[in-house]
Amino acid sequence: MRHRESSAKSLLLPLVLSVLFAGLLAGCGGSSGDQSSNGGGDQGQKQEGEAAKKEPLQRKIAIGTVKAYHEDRRRLALRPTVKAQSDGPLAFKIRKHATITLGGKKAELGDIKEGQQAQVEYVVENEINRAVVVHLFEGQDSGGGEKSG
Repeated sequence: MRHRESSAKSLLLPLVLSVLFAGLLAGCGGSSGDQSSNGGGDQGQKQEGEAAKKEPLQRKIAIGTVKAYHEDRRRLALRPTVKAQSDGPLAFKIRKHATITLGGKKAELGDIKEGQQAQVEYVVENEINRAVVVHLFEGQDSGGGEKSG
């Protein structure tokens, strides 16, 4: 009987060790990515930041009346039509390659006038509203000479 007990004990020890070893390997494999990014200091955070920058920014739309426009600084203030968008004017920095239209036709920055109705498609980048597309509408407030009927 002693032979059987020692045989069982000798089989039990390698079995327990192999289970523990397999558990350690699985645990190390699952967290090795975390350890390497933490071990690299800020490198892991930089990679996460770069990945966030590469994702496309969410476009938003604001509709309202042009309250102020400064062509030299490419700044536009829009008084939203809907109070849910903002209680006061929204400020935008117009991107260099922004698309500007007036009455559905291509326009220039100089065509933006105070009092015009406008729709601004923009992204928020570094907490700054950056206009990507500015649609200007012709009407009584725009100072446009012709009315379409």
